[in-house]
Amino acid sequence: MERLIKHILDWNNLVAAWNRVEKAKGAAGSDGVSVRRWGRTWEERLVELRRAVMANTYVPAPLERFTVPKRSGGVRHMTNLTVTDKVLQRAVLNVLDDMFEAIFLDSSFGYRPGRSLGDAVKTIIKHRDVALEWVFDADVDDCFDSLDHGLMRRFVREAVADPIVLRLIDLWLEQGLGGARDSGPEDDPPAPKGIPLGAVISPLLCNVYLHRLDEAMFELGHTALRYADDWIALCETEDDAYRAWDDAVLVLEGLKLRLEPSKTRVTSFDQGFEYLGVTFYRDTYSYHWQSKRIEVQGPFDDWLFSQTGPEGYKD
Repeated sequence: MERLIKHILDWNNLVAAWNRVEKAKGAAGSDGVSVRRWGRTWEERLVELRRAVMANTYVPAPLERFTVPKRSGGVRHMTNLTVTDKVLQRAVLNVLDDMFEAIFLDSSFGYRPGRSLGDAVKTIIKHRDVALEWVFDADVDDCFDSLDHGLMRRFVREAVADPIVLRLIDLWLEQGLGGARDSGPEDDPPAPKGIPLGAVISPLLCNVYLHRLDEAMFELGHTALRYADDWIALCETEDDAYRAWDDAVLVLEGLKLRLEPSKTRVTSFDQGFEYLGVTFYRDTYSYHWQSKRIEVQGPFDDWLFSQTGPEGYKD
């Protein structure tokens, strides 16, 4: 079987990864090297990056950390990579995306090729219109900072066998640790956890981890929908919604995660709820775009949503 790292370090894939990073025009990382400066010698840098990975001498640079305000209040802890690390993570993502797309369920929408926020909203409305009117609105507490490294490594290894790729994933997990560790029994070492928000590879790793939640809830008979770490279950009755709540608690315990009590509830379309920046109420959905409130009654309007879409979310 041809090694995965060969596809990742293929010259065309590396160039495509660099082009994607260049187009994004992000800020310089902890080494102070801007995208523009990196681009002056991009060919030489790609050659050196490929050599370092194959020689097992590549080590990611320290992360830059900063905070941004949340839409719901409080702050979100973000990170910024160096251009070199962004390029390599993008090259890995280009290849791993295709592998995991064959595994992921149709119930997850966030950060997947060819799937969008609009697809998620359209699916919610489809379920509403076949009488799944009760909603278990769930919030995974501090999700990205709580993902267990031991479980993450196990889940990745179920699909990836290449030792060099696994080493890269391990390095990026340790890079994002930032001192976050579970406190365990006094005689046991603390368990490392957390992946960095803002890293190119992190959304895929989140999807790999929470795919276990998708699988478990599907096997338990629930109609669930997930966009990265935003998650709901759509149910026929109120009792079904509370059963989804109980089942989710047990599944998340197995994943070393928990629900945020203040942001988790059972509701319905008659009562109304907000998900992914969209408010669902009875037979309407609404969101804000350019300081205007867009409200649509009845079926999902593909064209309108593609032209506007709620502020604060990107497909």
